Amino acid sequence: MTRALIAIAAALALAPAVKAAGAELRNLPGPGAFEIDGAPSGASFERRGRIEQKTASGWVTVFGEYDLVADCASAAATPACVTVAPGATLRPVPWNGYTCNGQCPRPCKGNAYRPPGVFRLVLTQCGGGAVVGAPFAMGTER
Repeated sequence: MTRALIAIAAALALAPAVKAAGAELRNLPGPGAFEIDGAPSGASFERRGRIEQKTASGWVTVFGEYDLVADCASAAATPACVTVAPGATLRPVPWNGYTCNGQCPRPCKGNAYRPPGVFRLVLTQCGGGAVVGAPFAMGTER
C-alpha cells in the first residue's frame, strides 16, 4: 500500500494548480497544505472550505471545517468572506488528516485519522461557485 501511495503522490505532485475567478489554488509539498494566490484581480471565498476523499463511489466530505486562516488564533474573528487581494497569497493552516481536530485545536469527540488516501480541497466563492483543488495523497499517520 505504501508503494502505491508514493506512486500516487508522485503523479499528483505534477498536477497543475487550479485557477478560478482571479485566484489560483495550489497544493504545497506537504500533504494537506495549500496556497491561494490572489493575482491578478483577487478573489473572495467563504471562510470555510472542505476536504473531500476519493472513494469507490466518488468524492465524500471528510472534513467540513477547513478555515481559511493563516493562524489558529485568528479563526474566531475571520469574516464570512475571506478576500485574497490582487498579488497577495494566503497559506491557510494545513489540514493534518484528522476529522475533528484537523486544523486548529478544539474540543471534540470521535477524532479519527482519515488517510491513507487521495483528497482534495474544495472552496466556495462568495456569491456562488465552487473551486475544486487538485487531488493530493496523504499516507499513514505520522
